Amino acid sequence: MAEESVRPIRLMSFVSEEQLDESKKTRGERIEDGTAQRDRPLFEILKENKDKRDAEFNERFKHRPPKALDEDETEFLENLEMSRREYERQIADEEAQELHSFQVNFLLFHIFF
Repeated sequence: MAEESVRPIRLMSFVSEEQLDESKKTRGERIEDGTAQRDRPLFEILKENKDKRDAEFNERFKHRPPKALDEDETEFLENLEMSRREYERQIADEEAQELHSFQVNFLLFHIFF
């Protein structure tokens, strides 16, 4: 059998303060790894990045025509409209019935008293 090259498993090692200071001196401080101070709060930076992504997303879909409704969606909207009309008709009928009942009771009260 041919010898296979076996790579040893590399574990993360502890970094001392001296090693960290030395690496900062050689490569400089970086915002990405937190070794340099930001001139603005992280919240503002993240909000700005999110606003950029949202603007790019909206720009991509701004000129796209609206999607046509499929049969299930139109059926759902028609059923929703029918149920809304039925509910409004039911409310109107109840109000008319209560108004009629009030008028009858009002007339009966004035006739007998």
